[in-house]
Amino acid sequence: EIFRLQCMACHTVDGYNGVLNKSDQLTERGLVALLTGMGKVNSYMPPFAGTEEEKRAVAAYIYRVLQEKTTQADVAHEPEELPLEIPPFNPDSNEYVLLVWNDLGMHSISDNEKYFSFQPPGNTLNAQLFKRGPLPELVTSGVTMEYAVEAGFEHPEYHSSFWEYEEAIFGVDLPEGTGLMGKGVFGTMESHGAVYAAHMIPVVPYMDNKTYNPYPVFTITAKDESTGDLLAITKAVAPTSTEMGCRNCHEGGWAWNDVSGMADLTAINILAAHDRMNGTTLLEDAEKGEPKLCQSCHADPALMAPGKPEVLNFSSAIHGFHANYLSGMDQEACNMCHPSSVEGSTSCFRGRHSEVGVGCTECHGTLEDHALGLLAIQSDNKASARLARGLEPVYAASKEEIIPRMPWLMEPDCRSCHTNFNIFVDGFDGTAFNRWVPGFEALYRNRTDNHGVMCAACHGSTHAIYGAYNKYGLQRDNQQPLQYQGLAGTIGTHGQCMVCHTVEMTANGHHRNMVNRELPSLLVE
Repeated sequence: EIFRLQCMACHTVDGYNGVLNKSDQLTERGLVALLTGMGKVNSYMPPFAGTEEEKRAVAAYIYRVLQEKTTQADVAHEPEELPLEIPPFNPDSNEYVLLVWNDLGMHSISDNEKYFSFQPPGNTLNAQLFKRGPLPELVTSGVTMEYAVEAGFEHPEYHSSFWEYEEAIFGVDLPEGTGLMGKGVFGTMESHGAVYAAHMIPVVPYMDNKTYNPYPVFTITAKDESTGDLLAITKAVAPTSTEMGCRNCHEGGWAWNDVSGMADLTAINILAAHDRMNGTTLLEDAEKGEPKLCQSCHADPALMAPGKPEVLNFSSAIHGFHANYLSGMDQEACNMCHPSSVEGSTSCFRGRHSEVGVGCTECHGTLEDHALGLLAIQSDNKASARLARGLEPVYAASKEEIIPRMPWLMEPDCRSCHTNFNIFVDGFDGTAFNRWVPGFEALYRNRTDNHGVMCAACHGSTHAIYGAYNKYGLQRDNQQPLQYQGLAGTIGTHGQCMVCHTVEMTANGHHRNMVNRELPSLLVE
């Protein structure tokens, strides 16, 4: 009855303007999203007039009765507690401390280059080496910094189609197992001022034993460049996931063992929708062996892709469009696409914040807020206005209050909440949304103290702040804190300045509120 009243004035079932033809590329959840977005992006469709319950009922009727489909229950993925072998450290005899971290806390891979790509394999590791002493010295030269992936991950080319299509998509012909910046899963880091780094390591989450593991561990060694003597050794996670949630709406299921990966059907349905709405020929091109990089049209600072000036940048387009269909949700909207859900196969949001009730929206805003900030940076673009008109902010009183932001370069500022370098003290008001850092150098992952020590060196990767909880092994992300101080928390926590300093510290050095702080940071035990 609801379907007849809401839909049949314009649609038939399988004839002219038939519902079957227009809905057969969507899941039941995708149909709910479609009904949510009616009247927003395409104004010729009136908004759905019923309640949320009625909306779900119509979606279920179309999917289950008219389409005669059933939603397959996800196969629960229960990862094993993987063993750890933490390298030794003797505070009485070791002269160096080596700190290593991933730049993002999670690197996602779109994982179906046969049809398109927007996130190729490419994980970055950063490192800082300190010579211990009363005043520790940051070592930036005279060192060979090597990295090596753990057993089972040595051949990403066995498990990814990236090396079949890299020339068509990226215009380069790479040796198998080599990433876009010439790195493999074994190699040497280069010095970049205060930091050693290896960019775009092409590690993937599929192991040779058919296990899905999005948290491969790398061993990093620092050796004297002239003598080859080992100075320091440590281990770090290089998180990488193919758990893209596109299939939640676009059909297709998981491509890899009911756990992860983008299926061909999902990719086909996405391209078909893009072609229908934008007049492109992406699906036809892909089927001719000419898949495209999304950022060849949509600019993206993450890939240093200039895109086309008349087209929305990638983050604006993808968030701005989908926010119209996933509105009215909290961080569940984020989990629909990103590998962040605690029930998922990855659970990439695993740091200290996740354990104290701080979720995606407390930093980034709801999907509507997030999208409006991105769209505002290109407000003179007609597509921006079209996508923004149906969105209402949640963490701001009006659209005009939202500060335009450039994706990847303007992110939430930690000091919005931690104004005195403390925990839930001095200014925390529930969100860091709309309080962006001014640019690339001010990002948490790039920021240093006054002495050149990177914030992430001591506090851990973005989204995996020490102490982190990892479902593939509780302490998997906390190996360096455990190695150097025996405590799974921030490096130097609970008075452990002796990790680097060989004398007791009685004054704040790297930032305020370090020594004798009222609220010591929590530990993972």
